Amino acid sequence: MSTPSTQLEAQLKAKLWCVVEAQLRSDLPRNTVCTPSFVNALVELCYVQLVEMGRDLEAFAHHASRNVITEDDLALLLRKTPDLLALLEQ
Repeated sequence: MSTPSTQLEAQLKAKLWCVVEAQLRSDLPRNTVCTPSFVNALVELCYVQLVEMGRDLEAFAHHASRNVITEDDLALLLRKTPDLLALLEQ
C-alpha cells in the first residue's frame, strides 16, 4: 500500500518527466532519440537536486528565524551560480 508521500513523489516525478522530456525535445536536434532510461536518469537526477535545494532553502530560512522562504534565501542558494543569480536580480 502506498503512502501519501510516495504518491506525491510519484506525481512530482511524473510532472518532472514531462518537463524534462519537453526540454530535451526543444534543445536537441530533431533526429536525436532519447531512450526512456536516459530520460528517467535525468528525472531522478533533477528530483534529487530539487529536494536538496528545498532542504537548503528551508535551512536558510530556519537559520534566519523565519518560517517562510524568501528571495534572500534563494539568492544565498544561487550565490555560486552567477548567471542564475543575475536572472533572479532582474
